[in-house]
Amino acid sequence: MSKIYKTAAAAMVVAAATLLVMAEPASAAPHRAAVDYCMSYDQGATDCSFTSKAQCEASASGRTAECYRNAYGKEGDTLEW
Repeated sequence: MSKIYKTAAAAMVVAAATLLVMAEPASAAPHRAAVDYCMSYDQGATDCSFTSKAQCEASASGRTAECYRNAYGKEGDTLEW
């Protein structure tokens, strides 16, 4: 091989190695919705805007309502607990 082909091959190897090092691995973490708890009113209404159980229970205090863990994310995805 000529010197030009050897230099080009070496440059391609360095470029490929650089791209592999720069690439970030995909996250294996499960998707967690921003909303974790819902409050269900006695009249049949539901509010799923709570990020903690304590926040939900504080809002439900003094009402005929109960809090439960949200089984769906904002986009409707089923969550894994």
